[in-house]
Amino acid sequence: MKSFLFIYLFSVLLSPIFGQSILNADFEATDPTTGTGLQNWQSKMVLKTAHDENIRHAGRSSIQLQTPEGEQFVSFYQMVALPPSSSLRKFSVTGFLKRDSIEQFAGIWVRVLAGDKSLFFNNMGDRALNGTADWIEISNDFFVDETATKLQIGGLIVGKGTAWFDDFSLSEIPLNQGPLPDTLHSYLTAAIDIIQKNALRRDSVAWPKVIDRAFLMASGANNYGACYPIITYVLNALGDHHSFLMPASMSKSWSAPEPDAVQDLPLTSGKILDGKYGYLQMPSVGVGDEARTTYFADQLQNLLENLDRSKPEGWILDLRQNQGGNCWPMLAGIGPLLGEGVCGFFLDPSQKASPEGWFYRKGKSGEGKSTTTKITRKPYKFQQKFPPVAVLTGPNTASSGEVVTVAFRKRPNTRSFGEPTAGLSTANQDYPLRDGAMILLTVSIYADRERTLYGAKIIPDEQILAGVEDGQNDPVIEAAKRWLDQVMKK
Repeated sequence: MKSFLFIYLFSVLLSPIFGQSILNADFEATDPTTGTGLQNWQSKMVLKTAHDENIRHAGRSSIQLQTPEGEQFVSFYQMVALPPSSSLRKFSVTGFLKRDSIEQFAGIWVRVLAGDKSLFFNNMGDRALNGTADWIEISNDFFVDETATKLQIGGLIVGKGTAWFDDFSLSEIPLNQGPLPDTLHSYLTAAIDIIQKNALRRDSVAWPKVIDRAFLMASGANNYGACYPIITYVLNALGDHHSFLMPASMSKSWSAPEPDAVQDLPLTSGKILDGKYGYLQMPSVGVGDEARTTYFADQLQNLLENLDRSKPEGWILDLRQNQGGNCWPMLAGIGPLLGEGVCGFFLDPSQKASPEGWFYRKGKSGEGKSTTTKITRKPYKFQQKFPPVAVLTGPNTASSGEVVTVAFRKRPNTRSFGEPTAGLSTANQDYPLRDGAMILLTVSIYADRERTLYGAKIIPDEQILAGVEDGQNDPVIEAAKRWLDQVMKK
């Protein structure tokens, strides 16, 4: 099972017809009440305007966004009301982006809502808008059905870096009523068939209506990429908030990276806190090829061995910024601390027979009798069978990060701290399509080693508000230390 962070978008250039639906779309007006920030736009941080001819696309200024220290993403947004409609509509948000040292990606993000219910989300994660580049025009296209009442529109950065945004606009695109070529008709039919037969929430969908709507959306499409938003629409109809489509370009980079890509792979960091706690901060693993997954697992076991030479009294595993990806190198790397044997299951409640569980054994991780990741070094082994471990979670602990969270549930000498996880404790299975794209479909629910089902947010044993994740003055880490001290006194 694999899970990912990216959602596909199909983009074109359009002329705006909504006028001033997006307020302060040129980012010229500051907040009149404070003189700081930007009028009509919201964020958890103070939004900065950039008044320099080199950092605005037009007018006097743009909006500057920078990932704060200790965070993995940052965003801004505003809400836009949708006029009522009795039919399906298609929209596009366009804007201009300039970026500097973007670690993962930047882009325009859109959420479609019916009241407070989320119908659709897209963050342009597939576009690989990273690194450093001058101003370019970007576009995020999406469909809206008759139940939608408002849009949430903004910009974001995932990973470290700085970006500038300017000149947003919202446009409606007339639906093309042209014929659909046979090759695309069969392509879309095959994709819908996969979803309809295998999705965990397949019985919750009004399939005749969704299928009719999907082919209406596809009218006039002339290439595989034009079908991607339609497949995304069908996946969103499941309401599991985890299934998504990986386009062909992303699928290739996932499994067949460029040479030396291993050098750019985020790895687990660690240190000794207060001379007696081993502290590990495990990142996401957004890769699927053997070279990089093995490298991640090898490095983590090397780190465990090096830190264990200091004879720590207990361990702290920080998963608060682990947003998912590939769980198998995570489990293979952390295995010595996790312990040998089955540590969880992927279960479909509708199935009568329970599958074999997922495991760590002697440097290997996998499910049932199948090994997925295997380290190349000699597996490290702790003298104590189950050394005490405090697991830290938060709202950014998602998907495969939640696999690791569940793997430590019911483990002896273990306690969790922090905030509830993201709530994506469901497993995705990949289904390849003929053009190289992949459907990542939610097909089962995580269960711990005692077969307790999750499927939603995982609540830690001790709920504590988030802290600064550097080991200093962090209330979550401090609570973990106190518990470890109590365990050692027993």
